Amino acid sequence: MESTNLFYVEDNLPQGLPGQVLGGVRPRLNGAGALVESHPVVAEDPATQRLLNLADRVARSDVTVMLGGKSGTGKEVFARFIHARSRRLAGPFVALNCAAIPDNMLEAMLFGYEKGAFTGAYNAAPGKFEQAQGGTLLLDEISEMSLELQAKLLRVLQEREVERLGGRRLIQLDVRVLATSNRILREEVSAGRFREDLFYRLNVFPITLPQLKDRPGDILPLAGHLLKRYGGAGHPQMDGAARRALLNHSWPGNVRELENLMQRALILADDGHIGEEHLMFEMEQGFEEMAQQTAAEGHLNEGMRDVEAQIILEVLKEQQGSRKRTAQHLGISPRTLRYKLARMRDAGIDLPR
Repeated sequence: MESTNLFYVEDNLPQGLPGQVLGGVRPRLNGAGALVESHPVVAEDPATQRLLNLADRVARSDVTVMLGGKSGTGKEVFARFIHARSRRLAGPFVALNCAAIPDNMLEAMLFGYEKGAFTGAYNAAPGKFEQAQGGTLLLDEISEMSLELQAKLLRVLQEREVERLGGRRLIQLDVRVLATSNRILREEVSAGRFREDLFYRLNVFPITLPQLKDRPGDILPLAGHLLKRYGGAGHPQMDGAARRALLNHSWPGNVRELENLMQRALILADDGHIGEEHLMFEMEQGFEEMAQQTAAEGHLNEGMRDVEAQIILEVLKEQQGSRKRTAQHLGISPRTLRYKLARMRDAGIDLPR
């Protein structure tokens, strides 16, 4: 699960949104009860404003919401906004990244387990469903879940009850479920990788978040917010050339890429200003070129300049798609591998499953 809030909304909130938890952050109040800092969400672009209003409306119900969109567009933060605007605000918000956990452990984490349910289960533990009682459970990257576990999840959603591994007692649930995926789930269903019945159970209210390049009105406000966030009140200011460079960039990594770029710019800036020379876009150019080449040719070829992506693909194939063994073989953390694979997938590269 991505820990940073990458999708901000500031002053253009729907009418009637008081000082509540927005984007998972509670605003501070002064002695008179007035807000002393803006909500950490930026929705300057009309497309973002429309989605925010839509999310605010669906938040009032208890239906399941399926959040789609490329990696780095802010799906988790949007989910937190929905929770914050719902009647479940006082309840917990529990998030689980389905892509980050081996399938045998994912089942135990979802449903919980009793003492002795499996080797190493020395004590009973509640699962994420139980932990989210009275609140919201976010199933992040649900398309990475195995078909076998999808079937078990479907039953829990249908019956609204869960039984811990090794247990005999059914636990009634009062949980709202949100889910995210950076894949197109209808295509996953057609390919036989995702259950159709689970798809319809989750896809009651779909919201697809646009890429940053498709909401250009958010780019400069987001950049300013990130500079303030990481640089403090006296952070350097961007000059006109830097602003134009941001607007002209294609943003293959979406808001996450912008966040990284602003942190690099703060390190490189001097004399209180950020110029175009302080924007290190070249760190992302490998993926941008990869996306352009893949779109033009439809496949990965030996002439691709991004050697890292080729190495990752080769090791993935050698390890028969195992993300854990691939990360170990490459000497990187599973989290780093997930980030790199997400960027490759967004560039149009087919990854072994």
